[in-house]
Amino acid sequence: MNNDGLQRLKEIGAQKIYEDTHIAVEHIQEILHESFDGLSKIHFVGFISILQREYDLDLSELKEKGLIYYNERTPVEETTEDGIFIAPKKSRNFALLYILLAMVIFLIALYYSVEYTNKGVQEHAQKIDNTTINNAKNNINYAVVETNVSIKEENKTTVDENISKLDEKAAPFVEKTQGSIKNFKVIARSKVWMGYIDIGTNKKYQKTFEGEFDIDPTKEWLLIFGHGYIDIIIDTKKTEFKSKKTLRLLYKNGMIQEITLDEFKKLNRGNVW
Repeated sequence: MNNDGLQRLKEIGAQKIYEDTHIAVEHIQEILHESFDGLSKIHFVGFISILQREYDLDLSELKEKGLIYYNERTPVEETTEDGIFIAPKKSRNFALLYILLAMVIFLIALYYSVEYTNKGVQEHAQKIDNTTINNAKNNINYAVVETNVSIKEENKTTVDENISKLDEKAAPFVEKTQGSIKNFKVIARSKVWMGYIDIGTNKKYQKTFEGEFDIDPTKEWLLIFGHGYIDIIIDTKKTEFKSKKTLRLLYKNGMIQEITLDEFKKLNRGNVW
């Protein structure tokens, strides 16, 4: 064997070899100076093969020196005088690291894939839900319009009937004509919200008060109170109510009468207020 191949490499120079082979300059310098500490065995053998092929050189002597160096660095099993085996130190194994790294990359890719899929499903579901909601709203609005028209038509034909029925109920108790009533007062024994509706014009008013409040006695009124702790005074006649629930009253022909929610709605064109 001879060292002509190595000498030829030195003549070519590390920079030119780098430009031809793209092997890092520092690794070329280590090979030229036979300093193998900075190279692994795999890298060394690979670089030698590249150099032999690139420049058609015989680097077998250099390769043999390197292999001897690396083989000497790999400890073998030894025994002590007592016959106890000493296990060789294991070189670092990067295979597990590479496997873990690959698993991490796979999990990240899987996560984003699932996120993308879920996002697509959610957007599709949202689109379906919005379509369903819009259709439902349209159906509800149509139903409400139809119902309101029906209620208005029904109320138009039944209001007079209901007023007539209430008049019949109140007739036995009418002692004075409405024109002869001088005073119509509401006395709230505690603070209360009151809504009052002029039946003739359907004009609505509301008030929150405590104490005495005067109302025009010459008109017909629907009254609603947040609670029923009130007194009604018509001229000199006083009527007391005691209820913690909502109270609804009809004032007509100088008489006051408690009515139900259904009766109130019928007299108020289907409205609760």
